[in-house]
Amino acid sequence: MLRSLLSFRMERVWNCASSAGMFMLGVLSVLWPAPNRVWSFNLYAEHPTVYSGPDGSYFGYSVDFYQASTERNTISVLVGAPKANTSQPGIVEAGAIYYCPWPGHPDSCKQIPFDNSNNRMIKVNGTREPLEFKSHQWFGASVRTHKGKVVACAPLYHWRTVKREGEKDPVGTCYVAVQNFSTYAEYSPCRTNDPDPEGQGFCQAGFSVDFTKVKTAECIMSFTSTKS
Repeated sequence: MLRSLLSFRMERVWNCASSAGMFMLGVLSVLWPAPNRVWSFNLYAEHPTVYSGPDGSYFGYSVDFYQASTERNTISVLVGAPKANTSQPGIVEAGAIYYCPWPGHPDSCKQIPFDNSNNRMIKVNGTREPLEFKSHQWFGASVRTHKGKVVACAPLYHWRTVKREGEKDPVGTCYVAVQNFSTYAEYSPCRTNDPDPEGQGFCQAGFSVDFTKVKTAECIMSFTSTKS
């Protein structure tokens, strides 16, 4: 049985991503190989689709196309803004992913609620202190999609490795969204409860991310480590 393959090719034009919070979608080609023909659609650079986000949020740092599993003929754009503020209480510049309908207006992008929670806390000598640190974690530094599944990561997410002394390491963390953003799950491969003084090291999981091209659609993350 022949199976249709939807592939995307895009040239991106960046304009003041860090200061003006703007992302310009230049040339888009959608190719759909069929048994006897190829359909194509082009958005020329002379008439780009422009999306805007919060100033100083690094809106456009990462980007990918998204196609909902229930909307085969509709394509949207996911845009990462790793310095954006969210509704998370007590968190500063957690970073965010924006859902931008395509085609759309500059202000049509909406923030996706991957995580609405504050830092988890622990008790140390009778005092509640943070166990994790989501401020300035750069969530949205990477984002990838595959058949309705979305993975977005925060490589500068910190975890408290030595509980009593308060030592923390940038272990990084990622969130997976499935079923058209109705279900979310966190995955942090380097985060453990190991009390080793060296901790987990500078793992920074999720610095980049992608899906394997297999039926299970496994996720591949890159990370760095300085732990000896």
